[in-house]
Amino acid sequence: MSQLVEFPLAGGGAVRVEVPDEEGVTPVGRAGDAVALAHEIWESVLGRLRPLTATVLRTVRDAAEPPDRVCVEFGVKLSAKAGLVVASGTSEANLKVQLEWNRPGDTA
Repeated sequence: MSQLVEFPLAGGGAVRVEVPDEEGVTPVGRAGDAVALAHEIWESVLGRLRPLTATVLRTVRDAAEPPDRVCVEFGVKLSAKAGLVVASGTSEANLKVQLEWNRPGDTA
């Protein structure tokens, strides 16, 4: 089962996100429209992704032969209590990094 969690926006308004039920989170609102209120602002939740993506990109760009294209894919899990957590996936890693080199004369 899941519930709606409302994350406020810095400029006003809010984003409602469906998250798995969490112990200790009390829904508020009218019956049939129960929404848990997150205490963290949505932008700060998403801001937690910046250090992760910056580290991956910096590491790739600093390589001896940096790729022409980088694709970083990762799963995130929203939580009413923790805000955002990098989710574990169905495989061993929760990050997938694809690198592409398009050099003249290369044969693939």
